[in-house]
Amino acid sequence: MSQVVSEVQDTIASQPGAVDSATEFDYNPVPPLAPITLFLGICAIAGLMGIPAMAIGFVGLVTGMICLWQIRRSQGELGGGVVTKTGLVLCALFLVSGSALHAYNYVTELPEGYQRISFNWLSSEKPKFVDRELKVTEGVEAIDGQRIFIKGYMYPTRQHTGLTEFVLLKDTGQCCFGGNPNVTDMIVVKFQDGMTVNHKEQTLVSVAGTFHAKTVVKSGELTAIYSIEGTHFK
Repeated sequence: MSQVVSEVQDTIASQPGAVDSATEFDYNPVPPLAPITLFLGICAIAGLMGIPAMAIGFVGLVTGMICLWQIRRSQGELGGGVVTKTGLVLCALFLVSGSALHAYNYVTELPEGYQRISFNWLSSEKPKFVDRELKVTEGVEAIDGQRIFIKGYMYPTRQHTGLTEFVLLKDTGQCCFGGNPNVTDMIVVKFQDGMTVNHKEQTLVSVAGTFHAKTVVKSGELTAIYSIEGTHFK
């Protein structure tokens, strides 16, 4: 009987395409960072939508490089090289394309004849009261009456469409929890010539127009010292 079994095994082994039973189920384990890198590479597409999300692609590049180092160091005991390299390619692709897209938007978003200012700078320019009169800093005085371009967040109101004015905020940290923003952290935006906009919840918006300082302006329940005669909104 044993001789028959041996002959059968020899016959099978001699057939074309026969698989060595010792290597039939060989498997190289894949390090956890390999699928993580691929997942981050897919998620890195979010970097096209916003600059903060580009951090996903950067993290993916770091994890991918570490994973490739682990695979090469294992001397063939670890697999997953293809998965890792695919994730790395996606991370690099979306990082490069996202950087180019955001750079292009930054250059082209500024309307001709307007100067760009930031809320971080504006809020750092603290006004003072001198002899009961409001005094703004020299920097703010220099842009009073000038056409500016600035980004911020819309203060929530009951009306969501057809807005002829709204309050632009530095951030949404205070307004969304019942607080009142600092006077240097908000600007009342009023549009001219029948221009209207729709409210955008917790979304960064761009506003351009003529800037005015030193005049107390009231909009709803908020009182501000800065205002803009709006001409552009996005």
